Amino acid sequence: MRASAVLGEVWRDTVGGASRAVWWAAVLAAAVSLVAWADVRSVVSILRDAAAFRAGGGAVQVLKADGLIDGRRCDALAQTAGVTAAGAIRPAPATRLWSLPSSPVTSLEATPGFIALLAQVGQSVDQDASLVGGVWLSSDLAQVLGLAPGQVMRTAAGPAVVAGVYSWPDDGRSRELGYAMVVPVPATTAFAQCWAQLWPGDPSLDALPRLSLDGAVDPAQLSSGQLNPSLGRAHQASARLAARPTAWAPWAAAGVGLVLGYAATRGRRLELAAALQARVPRAHLVWQHLLETGLWAGAGMVVAAAGLLWGAAAGNPDPGWAVWLIGARSVAAGGAAALAGAVIGAVRTRQKDLWRHFQER
Repeated sequence: MRASAVLGEVWRDTVGGASRAVWWAAVLAAAVSLVAWADVRSVVSILRDAAAFRAGGGAVQVLKADGLIDGRRCDALAQTAGVTAAGAIRPAPATRLWSLPSSPVTSLEATPGFIALLAQVGQSVDQDASLVGGVWLSSDLAQVLGLAPGQVMRTAAGPAVVAGVYSWPDDGRSRELGYAMVVPVPATTAFAQCWAQLWPGDPSLDALPRLSLDGAVDPAQLSSGQLNPSLGRAHQASARLAARPTAWAPWAAAGVGLVLGYAATRGRRLELAAALQARVPRAHLVWQHLLETGLWAGAGMVVAAAGLLWGAAAGNPDPGWAVWLIGARSVAAGGAAALAGAVIGAVRTRQKDLWRHFQER
């Protein structure tokens, strides 16, 4: 039996419906999608918790040492592995606004690195990217003043352009930025605090902000801790991903695919036994059913993989492509196992069982 004959038989069985390709493709797509979807949504849930932990300030370590923080050293911490942003701040004289002459506004001077950190920790940041050096207002203060990024604020010291607005919710974090104006300044002088966002969390890096100290300092002059201790000591996203119950999803999908591939072939055992009786080489029959299974398994994999695109992106704070690849492992495992199941089913069928298969039918 030539290869062209095998391919012709595959085509006829698929088009004519003998292989029930549409049925098996639909069953495989549904079953594998269910398994892969559960794993993908589990990963997305962990990533959302991690994003909330970072946005809430749980990953930010704050070192307080009034007048002893080197601004340049603090900003430079952002270049260290495991530190996503770092910057220094210090209190500044309260700012008097023409619109609120009797209520001076709390002001803080910040290094450029702190402004970058604020964009990560200050939830719902709104900014005018074209403005460099403008002041930043908390959302509560901006709402009271009726100001938005790009507008000019009149103060007793002169006009100030609003470069951005950050949200500072009352969720357990330090409230010193809750109703304040942050003024960017060069990092060339001393500051009172050094903030560093450490991610992924590593307890061994908690003391890293101490590298920003300007020389030897009496420990009694220092204090440190999380910006928002209410979120817990650490998130441990990597450990949670490794320990998630759905981590075994590829194996479950492989089991499903193996059963379906075997069932699809064994369902045609009478046809296989009859072909063996007609002296069709077993190798040719194995190749025929392997190719037929490959057609419907491939179609089912495409459908399942396409459905995962939405599951990996919906509610995901990170790019969905990496999460999709996690789910795609289950889809691929299910499709590959279906091929193995088809081969096993074809190999287990024997010519001597023809009469028994005929009676069972």
